[in-house]
Amino acid sequence: MILNGAGTYLFTVHGAKNAPLFRSVFEYEYFRKILAQETDCQLIAYVFSEYQASWVMRCDQDWQIILDNIRAQMQELHFKLWHKHQQIISESADVVFIEEDRYLVPLVMELHHWPVRKGLVVSPEVYSWSSDQYYRSHEQPAWLASHHMLKRMTKQRMNTALRYERIMEQFSPWDIELSKNHLYQALASNAYITLHLRNKKTPTGLSDTQIIEMREQAEKIICDFLGAPIEQVRHPRFRRQYYQVEPLTIWLLLQTNCSISQLTYIFDLDETIIQGWLRSLSSHHPESFLTRIQQAWQEQLHIKEPQVLSEVS
Repeated sequence: MILNGAGTYLFTVHGAKNAPLFRSVFEYEYFRKILAQETDCQLIAYVFSEYQASWVMRCDQDWQIILDNIRAQMQELHFKLWHKHQQIISESADVVFIEEDRYLVPLVMELHHWPVRKGLVVSPEVYSWSSDQYYRSHEQPAWLASHHMLKRMTKQRMNTALRYERIMEQFSPWDIELSKNHLYQALASNAYITLHLRNKKTPTGLSDTQIIEMREQAEKIICDFLGAPIEQVRHPRFRRQYYQVEPLTIWLLLQTNCSISQLTYIFDLDETIIQGWLRSLSSHHPESFLTRIQQAWQEQLHIKEPQVLSEVS
């Protein structure tokens, strides 16, 4: 089960096309700053190597948006350093939802022990590119939200660094990269995710009925522009019409009060597919075409606005 939206997540990414993720020491430091300064996020722990980066982050918005921002900033950095436009972080990423109270402490310790398990160093505290060094310090930087983990180790704030050091000395790490590992399975526990979703507040906005009606209006506008038969656009077996119209329809609906979660249900699609469609729109259609469709959609909304607003209220 994939969980989206706000929450605490373990991210693991690699370099695109099996290339190194970091090609200089400057990129390690810059990537740390990217994570620490990401809007609506709190960086809890991290560990980097030449080909891989893993970090734990508390997010106030959907993790896919955050990951897209990080990818874009890394590409911008690469261009500044090497004057080359190319993808740095691979499209595939492992993102696992974390139940903080039960698993945040062992997870952070596992991350900090990762360089030892990989044979990079003999002890976690001598590895430069992880947050372990800050957890051992009595004065921790404001950009690292280590308190989320440390407060679960001891109730006495003055002794957190010492407590952390002693537990790390006795720590027996679990390899979270193994699919049968109990910790890894617990982090992705379907039962906990179901409970989390049940307790989340449903965002206010348009009803499903209103969105379905607006979908029909958007599809008609797009079909008029493309000259596509509207009877075929919702069927994936008509691949040309389907992949032309439906990504544009979702793009228009997201410009209203529609949420991603509502659209995944109504269109019966995984959110990762929708996000992929949205990222590729500019490469599939010229900007002038998208502008014309957007203007036609806004005009349609203006006509329907009094009715929609009355129904929402």
